Amino acid sequence: MKAVMLVKAYDPVTKELGEIQCCQVKKPELVHEDDVLIKVAYASVCGSDPHLLEGMFDLPIPSPCGHELSGTVEALGKGAVHKGLKIGDKVTGNFYRTCGVCGDCLSGKSQFCQNAVGHGAAQAEYIVWREDQVYVLPKDVGLLEASLTEPFNIAVRAVELSGIRIGQHAAVSGGGGIGLMAAQLLKKAGAGRVTVLEPVDSKRQRAIEMGADYVLNPLDDNIQEQVEELTRGKGFDVIIESSGNGAAAKKALDFAGRGACAVFMSMYPKDYEMRINLLEYCYRKELRIQGMYLAQESFQRAVNMLPQMNFKPVIEKIYSLDECKQAYEDQKSGKYAKLVFDCSR
Repeated sequence: MKAVMLVKAYDPVTKELGEIQCCQVKKPELVHEDDVLIKVAYASVCGSDPHLLEGMFDLPIPSPCGHELSGTVEALGKGAVHKGLKIGDKVTGNFYRTCGVCGDCLSGKSQFCQNAVGHGAAQAEYIVWREDQVYVLPKDVGLLEASLTEPFNIAVRAVELSGIRIGQHAAVSGGGGIGLMAAQLLKKAGAGRVTVLEPVDSKRQRAIEMGADYVLNPLDDNIQEQVEELTRGKGFDVIIESSGNGAAAKKALDFAGRGACAVFMSMYPKDYEMRINLLEYCYRKELRIQGMYLAQESFQRAVNMLPQMNFKPVIEKIYSLDECKQAYEDQKSGKYAKLVFDCSR
């Protein structure tokens, strides 16, 4: 079968990027009693996927790529009986498998599971995951949009961590896939107004299609004045920073109003450090600065919300697995909200 593989590692000495390619590999088989064989329909490209080429993750060579997917159940282990899965079910899944018994799992912090295993290999024709990672899709949810469930789950937790209250003015910094989904979800959660800050024109347009009330270009020279005018000098009640850009991260604190919550849910460069004036931001403005790492506890709730969401404006290009290099280049360009592989092509 075809699968996207990391075939060359990043060279920290020469700074030469790693390399991916579409390879012929052995079709995975059921090994454990609770294994589920999934015929992958679509696999979306995560914003973190190009980081594989930059040595962000310490992976062996070769390594399979991708962790966001939708598909159909093709085979079940004899012990995969707890979720009522059936051959032919349309499903999605959570790549990050936790143990459920360590201290962090038992205390409701399973994102920090001491024994977690991250199963990639979603950008392929087939994948085998354990039953507890697999979720049946609601009726009438298409496989294309369902491939965005895992990143949508990140948006779900970011919105929940923000503590958004009905009628508040929320903002999203960064109009990538997760940022746009978060903007739509904030409206569903009761935000009175939602503003998306994004420098790319096409992404700002998509933010409006996704339900944002206002869009601003954070690179405008007078952006602080625009925010103050839009919020009547109060700043945003909630701001979710989803760009992963250091300069944008600092501006998020400037745009936040007194008593606001700023959620930082992105991966930033390893060497990026942000200096803040604690007197100004934490004392005088009384900001709640909220970090975030994965979203284990909300996955089923994210699946339940899929029928209420519209992801069509987010998906901008669809590729075959053979076009993986172009897909990763396009993702690195920052021009697109969400890119998806059609794994049957």
